[in-house]
Amino acid sequence: MQGGIDMKLFRRLSGGAAAAVTAGLLLAACGGAKSTTSSTTPSSASASSSTTVSASARVKGGTATWAIPAGQVPNFILPFMGLTYFSTTNISQFQQLMFRPLYWFGKDGKPLVNESLSLAQLPVWSGGGKTVTVKLKPYKWSNGKAVTATDVLFWQHMVTEEKANWAAYVPGNYPDNVVSTKALNATTVQFTLNKAYNHTWFLYNELSQITPMPEAWDITHMGAKPGSGGCAASASKCGPVYRFLTAQSKDVHTYATNPLWKIVDGPWKLSQYQTTGYSVFVPNPDYSGPVKPSLSKFIEEPFTTESSEYNDVTSGRGPDVGYLPFADLPQKSRLASLGYTLAPWAPWEVNYFPLNFNNPTVGPIFRQLYVRHALQTLMDQKGVIQSIYHGFAFPTYGPVPVVPRNPFASPFEKKNHFPFSVAKAKGLITSHGWTIEHGVATCTSPGSGSHNCGPGVKAGATMNFDLQYESGVPEIDQSMKTYKSNAAQAGIVIHLSEAPFDTVVANSAPCKVGPKCTWEMENWGAGWIYAPDYYPTGGEIFACGAGSNSGSYCDKTNDANIQATHLAKPSQAQAALDRYQNYLVEQAPVIWQPLPYFQLTLIRSNLKGVTPQNPFTTITPAYWYYTKKK
Repeated sequence: MQGGIDMKLFRRLSGGAAAAVTAGLLLAACGGAKSTTSSTTPSSASASSSTTVSASARVKGGTATWAIPAGQVPNFILPFMGLTYFSTTNISQFQQLMFRPLYWFGKDGKPLVNESLSLAQLPVWSGGGKTVTVKLKPYKWSNGKAVTATDVLFWQHMVTEEKANWAAYVPGNYPDNVVSTKALNATTVQFTLNKAYNHTWFLYNELSQITPMPEAWDITHMGAKPGSGGCAASASKCGPVYRFLTAQSKDVHTYATNPLWKIVDGPWKLSQYQTTGYSVFVPNPDYSGPVKPSLSKFIEEPFTTESSEYNDVTSGRGPDVGYLPFADLPQKSRLASLGYTLAPWAPWEVNYFPLNFNNPTVGPIFRQLYVRHALQTLMDQKGVIQSIYHGFAFPTYGPVPVVPRNPFASPFEKKNHFPFSVAKAKGLITSHGWTIEHGVATCTSPGSGSHNCGPGVKAGATMNFDLQYESGVPEIDQSMKTYKSNAAQAGIVIHLSEAPFDTVVANSAPCKVGPKCTWEMENWGAGWIYAPDYYPTGGEIFACGAGSNSGSYCDKTNDANIQATHLAKPSQAQAALDRYQNYLVEQAPVIWQPLPYFQLTLIRSNLKGVTPQNPFTTITPAYWYYTKKK
């Protein structure tokens, strides 16, 4: 994402389920995690895994069932949607099975663009970096029509006209930064930009949003002539087309029968759908991509609770690809005996909870850098990972993920600059004008000097904070109680309270200084996942005034650093990203905390090709195949 109001913080169900979007607010490391990751995360590529199995051992056909975690039901099929439907469940694990984005991301388990699975060749830049030319590969829709430049224009005009209804819209960025788009020929599209941008950023965060749409969708009523809506020809014609398609997409009862959704360019077609989320996919025989399905059927099966999914796994009824709740980790050896392998799924994500800089009472305290350093030092990430997550998590040290391995994280961010130390935290507080009496630190030396409490902190102010966190997740509960205990030893009193996820998220909305801006710390137990805008710069979560900047952290140097990551020349792009992330590591704008694996995936032992798992939480069952049981 690029900075602004679009909301993509994806909920992590830390009890072992995967992620789902919240429709209300913002929204999507190393140390001890290194050994866990290297020993448990598969390293071979899905595409190459077939080479390790003899041809005689492979089984053509078969049905594989994938477990949809509790509370996550695909409920929107049109790949153009507002925030309410903008989730990994709908996008990465449903729509993209049928409708391919212009560029595919996730390569051999790494957070990189995958040219081989993309609909287009990598973009070519010209005109001083302000012209981007995209050449489409020879893909076809399942109705026999070619995927053409007109299908890209259809999307581009739609997002231009209906950007307020596109969840990934950030004012000033895509599509605002595209001056014009034209088809040079049937397979070539040219974008003219308002300025020269960082090529990687524009590919990963702008072109990544495009999903070509077929001419048959460019209509305003069922039975109309394909293209009669006029949206592919002119953005001004897109309003009625958008409203028609959105209404059709909301009619979930017709997903498997509506002729619109039968026109796909992906490897799968939807053959059955139930409102519970139960979905049956069959191979698209006209799929033009390099990896065609081996399975004869792929099923997404929803579960109402984690325990119901676990019971199905242990009873032998399936699913073929499920997940192990953290609470049931002691049973992993039993699951191996039942024919499952365990594959922890590392997401392209960071985890933190915000502090409210605009709270009129405690905000001035949070604005002091030494206070944030003290609060971060009290987060015992290594201890939480080992004692609470049993090693199946990894620390977060800054705004760019370091797991899985990637070319974006800087050497500086990979180190823990705030190791756990009660003594260090206590020293930071007492050396800046605070006196600890009766277990609580009180400001006894107000002022702006190096040994004073800091600007805006009044005499008599106390280190007394409220921290609300998501209820119903044992790991978060234990982690926050540990944090409270650590803080108490340094004279910081934290009052804990629990609330449902949606309440915590709603309470942590960014607010202006005033009597209604009352929240202090909110931990929704989630991480920020960089998807479907994949370049890990932080405009929408850390820029001044950004809609997903919960705590209202605002720093001009940081804003300049973010802007530089958008505009850097190719040779300077990583240096710009390094400046951004290194500065924020030292700024500690939020409290970084351990990130559990996206899920602990269980895979039936004779089902191959499931690993490595896509760090953007995308599933690719076209790679999956069975082998003969021994």
